[in-house]
Amino acid sequence: MNDPDRLDEAALRRLDDIQLESLRYRLLSEGDVRYEHVVEHLLVRGIGAIERIAAELCDVRGIGAEQREKAVIDASLRLQLRLAREERLPSLETLASQFATQCIDALGPAPDQPPRLASRPPQLRSIETQLGEALHDGRLRRKGGKDS
Repeated sequence: MNDPDRLDEAALRRLDDIQLESLRYRLLSEGDVRYEHVVEHLLVRGIGAIERIAAELCDVRGIGAEQREKAVIDASLRLQLRLAREERLPSLETLASQFATQCIDALGPAPDQPPRLASRPPQLRSIETQLGEALHDGRLRRKGGKDS
């Protein structure tokens, strides 16, 4: 970027992460409010990395989509707060990885759910019907006692 006063979208998109980080730090240290535009570009790139890393970690650990979404939001907010500080930062990929891992670790594994079997309608017959049929067909005989 030859003209430091020119911070349009096209110029910012052409910069890589290291150049954007350098520009962000310089603008913050000078008290220039245009650092917010640079932070937006870094944040968009960082959220993409957070989502990718969180998806991989959640697949490995068996964490559901709802919890993954919460972790991505938490990690994104942490990244946004860190980018607003006036300090030199490690690479964007490193920060995204740290925050995504911390947020996923805080979730823990999803609770195990017992397997769900498909229900089958019961085929019930009353005992009296079966007993009556067996006595009638001669497959069963009465013993002759008072309760038989």
